[in-house]
Amino acid sequence: MIINNKPLQGRKIAVVGAGIVGACCAAQLTCEGAQVSIIDRAMPGMSGPSRGNAAHIAASEIIPMSSPGIALEALAMLLKPRAPLKVPLGQWPSLVPWLTRFLLNSRPSVYRAHIEKLAQLNNQVFADVERLYALTGLSEQLQRDGALYLYESQRSLQKAANGFAIRRDYGFSSELIDAEQLYQLEPDLAKIFTGGYRIPQWMTVSDPKKIVSGMMEYSCANGAEFICEEILDIDPSKQAGNSAGVQLLYRNGQSRSFDQIVLAAGVWSKPLLKQLGTPKLLEAERGYNTTYTQPGMKINRAILFGDRGIVATPLDHGIRIGGWAELGGTERPPKPQYFQAIEAMAAEIFPQLQTQHNYRWMGHRPSTPSSLPIIEASSINPN
Repeated sequence: MIINNKPLQGRKIAVVGAGIVGACCAAQLTCEGAQVSIIDRAMPGMSGPSRGNAAHIAASEIIPMSSPGIALEALAMLLKPRAPLKVPLGQWPSLVPWLTRFLLNSRPSVYRAHIEKLAQLNNQVFADVERLYALTGLSEQLQRDGALYLYESQRSLQKAANGFAIRRDYGFSSELIDAEQLYQLEPDLAKIFTGGYRIPQWMTVSDPKKIVSGMMEYSCANGAEFICEEILDIDPSKQAGNSAGVQLLYRNGQSRSFDQIVLAAGVWSKPLLKQLGTPKLLEAERGYNTTYTQPGMKINRAILFGDRGIVATPLDHGIRIGGWAELGGTERPPKPQYFQAIEAMAAEIFPQLQTQHNYRWMGHRPSTPSSLPIIEASSINPN
């Protein structure tokens, strides 16, 4: 691997953030011979969305949230208690810049351009995942059973058809299935579904927390170090070796210089991006889920419920059901009524679901107005 035309062998590189993105970056950088320091204020996989997410590797998800007509759809969702979009009243003022750009991105020409970029990014996802998981000894954690998108009416099934046609245009296949076929695939579902789409280009993992831990174990076993510290400041003008490096200031008052840094701290990257001269519109998209550790029934693959905005995932320790998008910032506590609404829907979808043994999770997913990840160098210092 080469970053900014510089080979990585022996270079001191800090990876800020020990979630799934940071852990994967650290593993690859370690493999390429860099001297890697992974820095996070929490232990790897113990906080943030990488601990309790839906466990999906969804290569075919190339449709941005900011699609044409989203303004009216979002308004309708905000008025429904069980709709998957939530915005707390007090959060609206701070969201104005993000929402403005989000709506501008829904223009057809911009929407299509973003689909093109997402398709290019996702085209090699499975090959890259297979290689990295093999490198780190995690291949057995991958479930390669695809996914189902299910709908409860012909109207919603037909409305979804355009999105799957777009995916097929970019090489992501899907198969239309009727009710009889879907119940053969997933017999424990309630008999409320009209049909859906079977998606082969979709993976899940047995437990997201184990993936983060496994990536970190590989890196540290091959020379990387983990530093449990919070970063207060980044100075991109310090010298490291013979080139312009980057200095990190920790909360404990200590500082340290690196040749390069990789900023992978999710939504908590936002204040640090400003210090690097790369301010971005980045907001916390809070997701909710409940994991049933003794569900009393089974599913064979990831299932996405298009009318309800929730997903179900088989894990090695149960079934995880959740979803939704609450643009609620990083400071507000979870809302119990959102868990309750999702759990009520889970009981409707899976009549045999045993609910006595479960645990809840809410995490802050980093969300951009375009649905595109932020992958670029700082305008102040390319390192």
